[in-house]
Amino acid sequence: MGNKKETVGPGKFVAYSYKLYNDADGSLLFEAPANAPDVMVYGVSHEIVPGLAAAMKDLAKGDKFGVTLPPEAAFGDRNDEYLLTLDRDIFMRDGKLADEVKVGAILPMMTAEGYRVQGVVTEVGDKIKMDFNHPFAGLTVRYEGEVEEVRDATPEELQPSKGCGCGGCGSEGDCASGCGGGSCGSCN
Repeated sequence: MGNKKETVGPGKFVAYSYKLYNDADGSLLFEAPANAPDVMVYGVSHEIVPGLAAAMKDLAKGDKFGVTLPPEAAFGDRNDEYLLTLDRDIFMRDGKLADEVKVGAILPMMTAEGYRVQGVVTEVGDKIKMDFNHPFAGLTVRYEGEVEEVRDATPEELQPSKGCGCGGCGSEGDCASGCGGGSCGSCN
């Protein structure tokens, strides 16, 4: 073994902390702190922003990274195809509209392919209108972070997930772990 440091590359489990900024105005959009880092398996986790993964390649534990990404390399452009009008029936509970269905609410949904997504309710009327664009779609973003851990991935970790997030899945692999609700509108 020797003193060779593990570096980020194919098949490696990586935990990373970061702050995500709107590059246009410098505002903080999201933070994954060192005590609750995002995680990925390099080359396996599809939910990570590709430009972010590329910025961490060949880094070791303790190395810092920073990368500015345009919409097409981060969360995509806003897409009208992700604006949906849904029947009220979908949201009915005990014969009435569920209490959580109100303008601005972030609701978890499931795609036909079985992916968890979240959408923002934009209008409540005879139909329910929702926006499934990622909250940061259309933004140029800047990541500033640090690699917290690099090791060989376990066989279980090498199985691709259907997660999402700002940089990857949180330690619980939960879409709702942050990122403005963790919407998967532009995740692949």
